Amino acid sequence: MKAIVIAMFVVGALVAGAFIAGVNTVAAEGPPKKAQWQYQCFEAGGVAQVTERSNKMGEQGWELVTSAGSIKGSTLWCFKRPLWKPKR
Repeated sequence: MKAIVIAMFVVGALVAGAFIAGVNTVAAEGPPKKAQWQYQCFEAGGVAQVTERSNKMGEQGWELVTSAGSIKGSTLWCFKRPLWKPKR
């Protein structure tokens, strides 16, 4: 009798586990979508100008990608953020 109770408990646990695993699975919808980005660059010469502009861009979700000096003596600052597309 004890063996039957244990066997029923084990079978019940397996069935419950299979049910829970089946409920939490996510159906594959094909390969993952490739991230799309939008970019924005600006030139700035002074630290105060760069700081002010970078803070405003950060509030809008922009992230610094790179900066490079230019011939004019100012620096080019380039930012990116995920491309936002409205869902239909």
